Amino acid sequence: MMRKWQLARKISYITLIVYAVISLTPFIWALLVSIAPMSYLLNGKSTGVNIMQWPPEINIFKLPPEVFGAPSTLSNYNQVFTVTPYARWILNTVIYAGFVTIGNLFFDAMAGYAFAKLKFPGKDIIFTILLGTLMVPFPVTIIPVYNLLVNFNLVNTYAGLIFPKIASVTGLFLMRQFYMSVPDELDEAAKVDGAGIFRRFWQIDSPVALPAFATLAIYTFMGMWNDFFWPLIVTSNKNMFTLAMGLNYFRTSYYTFWQLMMAASLLMTIPMIVIFLSFQRYFVETDISSAVKG
Repeated sequence: MMRKWQLARKISYITLIVYAVISLTPFIWALLVSIAPMSYLLNGKSTGVNIMQWPPEINIFKLPPEVFGAPSTLSNYNQVFTVTPYARWILNTVIYAGFVTIGNLFFDAMAGYAFAKLKFPGKDIIFTILLGTLMVPFPVTIIPVYNLLVNFNLVNTYAGLIFPKIASVTGLFLMRQFYMSVPDELDEAAKVDGAGIFRRFWQIDSPVALPAFATLAIYTFMGMWNDFFWPLIVTSNKNMFTLAMGLNYFRTSYYTFWQLMMAASLLMTIPMIVIFLSFQRYFVETDISSAVKG
């Protein structure tokens, strides 16, 4: 029995290692491409041509370069900031993701607390209708929302990016599930001591729900950081691009600047990796709580 258990454990480790190697391969390739000189092309060929002056009729950059054995340089990372307003794109993405995250934490938490702890007429019906909106595809609402933004002159503005995303039914459901796991006795005791609704929400239940807040913040921030579709709809000014949209700037009708695109992609990915590794324990804790308490 012991030998079978040890064999199963070894197989599990081998499987995880193979899966990890497969998962890391795209990142390793992106890193190698990002540090390859811009003059290093296909099949190990090297030229002294300036990439920014390459004739558009030559389509050699439609394919990624072979980078194994290529010389290394960090100049591509510097060029990302010099040939594009990459610093402005970082600022736009931080503002977009940051304010959307703050809005979701505030509104989803309050709404989740109300549906979990308060009693009011039609609570279950309203909650069911809200959950039903999750079945409506996002493309269905694009035209009405975009028309509203046009009428209020919010296209190519931070407000146009942020307001339609400032609350979500998914975040509401997550917070409701976690607040339902908080014992009602805590609220009853606080109510006896004269605590009002907002005080119970802020001082009694919310501190217990910190893992849910952290998880909602991480999910929302990562989703907005990588969001491409909504900024593509709302923004057309290059100075209003987010990082996800900015990556497409390195592609043209004739060629793709693979080295610059991979450098920009890695710069965009690093913050998300750091955030996920720092707070990954909250994912497991909150997901388990949401699944157990219905």
